[in-house]
Amino acid sequence: MFGRLIGIAVLLAVPCGEATAQEAIGTVSRIQGEASGILGGTTLPVSPNGSVFLNEVLSTGEAARLEVTLTDSTRLTLGEKAKLTLSTYVFNPAARRRTIRFALVGAVRFVSGKLSKLVASSVILTTPVANVGIRGTEFFAGPIDDQALGVFLIEGAVTVSNAAGQRILNRPGQGTNIAAPGAAPGPVTLWPPAKVDRALAAVSFQ
Repeated sequence: MFGRLIGIAVLLAVPCGEATAQEAIGTVSRIQGEASGILGGTTLPVSPNGSVFLNEVLSTGEAARLEVTLTDSTRLTLGEKAKLTLSTYVFNPAARRRTIRFALVGAVRFVSGKLSKLVASSVILTTPVANVGIRGTEFFAGPIDDQALGVFLIEGAVTVSNAAGQRILNRPGQGTNIAAPGAAPGPVTLWPPAKVDRALAAVSFQ
């Protein structure tokens, strides 16, 4: 309801350079319910082990889930009625660098892959209400409990910031909420088990 577009920027580099529009950058590792993919105006089948391409728009239906595993082993799990667009992907482990950019509507569970150990790594999740700076981690981000955005740390560290303020999550179990556009990130708290369950249920397979 608050414009749930989530744009995630992650910086990486690949042996053959930046991926092209028709280059596969990952696969569909798991799917539940209905999902679709659109690339250059063409609808593509979405099925287990199917390729995921740069600039492809992946969408999930009601009660659906979709897990995408990128070539660096990073995993993104989408909740229902989500939309993911992968716009930049460069992976170069030899140079110890990384860059990824994608936009997301809905809820996501992010699990860093091999890239979390690279030196020149920058991962930034941009939303309409805040930026989330990510350091080799696992976390949930998405609308929850009528909040514009909730961020819950499972492992690693993230910084949630906007013009109104900044919060750092650096202990597993911590979370913060942004009530509405223009509001500062709320206090860092240990989310109660019931709230954690609601968040993870939104991105869990049944």
